[in-house]
Parts: sequence; structure tokens; C-alpha cells
Amino acid sequence: MANVNNTTRTEGQTKINTILWTINDFINLLENKSVREFRTDKSKDQTVDSTDSRIQLKMQFLGHDNDIIEIYYISPVPVFVKSILTICLKRFEERSIVIKDYHTVDGHKWQYLATLYKRDITGYDGSDIFLLSDGSLRLKFQFMISNDIKVECRSNVPEAQLSNDFENLLNNGLFSDVTMKSAEGNEFKVHKAVLASRSVVLKAHFEHNTVECHTNVVESPLESEVLREVLTFIYSDKSPRVNEIPEKLLAAADYYQLSRLKSFCEEALHKKLTVNNVIETLQLADLHSAKTLKRLSLEFIKDGQARLITKTEGWANFKSVELIKSIYEYIMADDLEADIK
Repeated sequence: MANVNNTTRTEGQTKINTILWTINDFINLLENKSVREFRTDKSKDQTVDSTDSRIQLKMQFLGHDNDIIEIYYISPVPVFVKSILTICLKRFEERSIVIKDYHTVDGHKWQYLATLYKRDITGYDGSDIFLLSDGSLRLKFQFMISNDIKVECRSNVPEAQLSNDFENLLNNGLFSDVTMKSAEGNEFKVHKAVLASRSVVLKAHFEHNTVECHTNVVESPLESEVLREVLTFIYSDKSPRVNEIPEKLLAAADYYQLSRLKSFCEEALHKKLTVNNVIETLQLADLHSAKTLKRLSLEFIKDGQARLITKTEGWANFKSVELIKSIYEYIMADDLEADIK
């Protein structure tokens, strides 16, 4: 189903590794709803440098109809690299879809490269420029490693241990000095210093002559499952359930002004964007001032099937004049700039 050609060459102090990944009969692969991830194998070519041969690419198919395709790569060791992802088109043409200038890449950690959309590949408008004449999708990934800069292998063990230790502090409630109550009344034994150091909203509960200062009880409007996840993030900087309940966590992150958790939620919701949910996602982003998610939702609408979106239930229930105006202005921006020029 797929062919991978891995080559390496050296130019001065730069080693250039090229992966040519050809995926045959790509449309049928997209139509197979059971396929959610597809990746290259590690090269078995003994003539290729052992480090470079372990560089891999993967695709993740997202959305109900596999309509969003995200591409990632991974390096076996920390390196300082420049990366270029190119789509090979018909008539020997190529199109670079992402170029990342030199940056440090951690080892054994998948790095995001680019997002493709099914609508661009399957040719709803009568074109299929992303596919070769035989229906295959061919990607060329160039991974340029600078040998001038040596990247030290950074162990994540101390950071992981610190995260786990703080999470254990939450779980066992040792030396807790305040209680947080969920909307249902469930109690969580927590620590003022930890809460105050992570959230300016929670910090405000203890800075002045507040009820919380006297009672050492903080009433939260969040449901227990959401509050538990928020506290897990506050203590460990992890959010295990962000892909399960991103909508609820986005609202919670906005409420407690947890910008990093908010970013996690925006990323999770972006991955789930479909024609059927993009209007609801846009409204959610606008409600909670999630600027990145709002922009990505507008881009999805602009680049997607606008006519299909207007036939969804979300569009039928859409009542925000301001957001409709935002969609119109975003879609028309390029045309307006062209008219001005």
C-alpha cells in the first residue's frame, strides 16, 4: 500500500535526510473509517546512517469522515534541524506546504508538521492536484541536521518525577490547608500555595479579607469530573482527559485563567473540527476568548465546504450576527485586498 525511499547526503556541515513516502490508492484509504493512523516503518537499509534511518513520519486521520489529516515526524535523538514537507504533484511539480527553519527537536517525541484536508485531496471541485495520476499521494520530507550544533540529550525523568510527586500530593491530600468543593458538593483537599501559584483567579481568593480566607473553603462552579481534571493540571501540568471533554475544560480554563490548559483544549478541539461541528466550535471559541481556535475555525470555514456548512444544524441554530459578520469578513478578506490593489 505504501512505499518509502530513505536517502541521506552531506553538504558541508549539514546532513540532509530525505524520506519519499508514496501512499497508493489514497482515496480508498481515506474512505476506510477504521484507519485512524498510518506511519512509515523504520528503514532496514543498512547503507543509511542508523540515526537517520529511524526518522519516521505518521498521519493521523481526524474527524468523523477522516476529513482532517495531520502529519507528524519523530527523531530518535535530540537534533538541531530545518525541516521541509513537500507534496509531489502531477507533471513532476512539487509544492512545499511547510518549511520550519532551524530549531531544536527533542528525541522520541512526535513533532507536528502540517494539516491537510480531505476536500483538497478528493477533489470535490473537480480537481485532484494533490494526487498523482495513479491516485497515490506522495510526500517528500527533508530533514536537514546541522552538525555544527550539538544538542545535549535532556532527560525528562526529573521533570516527570516532579510532576508525579505534585500529583500525588493532590491525590493523598497530605498537609492540605484548604478545601475545594465542586458544584455537586464533592470535596478536594488542596493547598493554597499551589493554587495561588498557578491561577491568578484562585490567588485572589486568599489575598484579601475574603470568605475563603476565613473558612478555607473554595466553592467552585465546576462539575466534579471537570474540577478533578483542572486540579490535576494545576498540580502536574498534565491533562489526561483533554481529548474526552475539551469543551468543558476550555470553559474551566477560561474561568480560572489557565492559559496553558486553554491551549491544550484549543488543540484538541481543532483536531475534531468537521463540517458538522465547526459552527458550534466557533461559538465556543468566541464565548471563551479562545483566539487561536476561533481563527482556525474561520480558516476551516473559509477553506471548507461553505455550502455544506450552511446545511448543518449548527448553522440553522446560528443566531450571532457578529459571528456571521466575522465569517463573511474572513472569507471575503482576500477578495477585498485584491480589489484594493
